[in-house]
Amino acid sequence: MMTFEKVLEVFGDYLKQDPLYEVITTSHGYTLMAWEPKRDDWYKARYMATPKILMNSLLDTYASFMEDQITDNERDLTEQETAEIKRQCDLLRARCMGQ
Repeated sequence: MMTFEKVLEVFGDYLKQDPLYEVITTSHGYTLMAWEPKRDDWYKARYMATPKILMNSLLDTYASFMEDQITDNERDLTEQETAEIKRQCDLLRARCMGQ
């Protein structure tokens, strides 16, 4: 069974590396926040109603993070790189689901 705690455990290493995203606990529940370094301010905060929503949101941010790490924002991904990011996301998804 997927839980918030399981999702956060699976994505823990990634969240430690990515300076732009943070998951915090608020009085309403878990919130994914995005930081804009050029403005030195939060630019987005989204309530995560379910563990699945949190997982899908973190998969999106993880894929973007990996793309930035690979390309330095200077080129498009190759087909092989895109496939590898998808493979890594599929592994994270499976871990969240306890597979």
